[in-house]
Amino acid sequence: RVSNAMNWKVIWRSFKYNDMRKRVFAVFGMIVVFRILAQIPIPLADPTTLKELLDTLFTATQDTQLFGFLDVLSGGALANFSIMLIGLGPYINASIIMQLLTQAIPKLEALNKEGEYGRKKINQITRMITLPLAIVQSIGAIVLVRQQAQQISGIDITANASMANWVLMVAALTGGAMLLMWLGEQITSRGIGNGASVLIFAGIISGMPGAFVRLLELGRTKEIAPFMIFVIFVLLLLAIAFIVYMER
Repeated sequence: RVSNAMNWKVIWRSFKYNDMRKRVFAVFGMIVVFRILAQIPIPLADPTTLKELLDTLFTATQDTQLFGFLDVLSGGALANFSIMLIGLGPYINASIIMQLLTQAIPKLEALNKEGEYGRKKINQITRMITLPLAIVQSIGAIVLVRQQAQQISGIDITANASMANWVLMVAALTGGAMLLMWLGEQITSRGIGNGASVLIFAGIISGMPGAFVRLLELGRTKEIAPFMIFVIFVLLLLAIAFIVYMER
């Protein structure tokens, strides 16, 4: 308790310095930008179909709790079918791949030991790996949501989509992932914690109130057992811990 009190005192004292205030406000601004982008839907050939799909997915009694749980993990991007849908997944996967390659390839291991220069090179390679991963995950996300939508509601979100529409959807998701990666790096450079972890935490926290309300409503109407609400809550906490730990 004494340690926690001391930490909060240090944090509040840091706000006396103009440089620290600028950093904190800059990070807060980036989080706001992230939350705004999470409300922008993927450009589809038929926006009306998208609205019908989202209403069906989150009002159907079957799989509602599952989609609510996934929506929390995506920071609300799933409910909006947002350009932030795949989030930091490609960047995190690229970081894990680079960590494994650094241990397996002597040249990369030597590069990683070259101090600041080596770390910059490793980060540059990580960004390059992130791009193709983002493209693959974007295609996978669209196909997965389309399949689930067809099973639950019979709606095909890509029924009227041309090749140009597909390219636009994938480009929107890929661009969202790369922009989110850049925001995370900017937050990290401000020295206010790990940028990716901050964005993941902010996204999950923003989606938790709505998810809890939906879960409590399902519990009140006996559509889901109270024990399942507890299980989902525990799984959510474990998911948060796992994502943040793996990113680090």
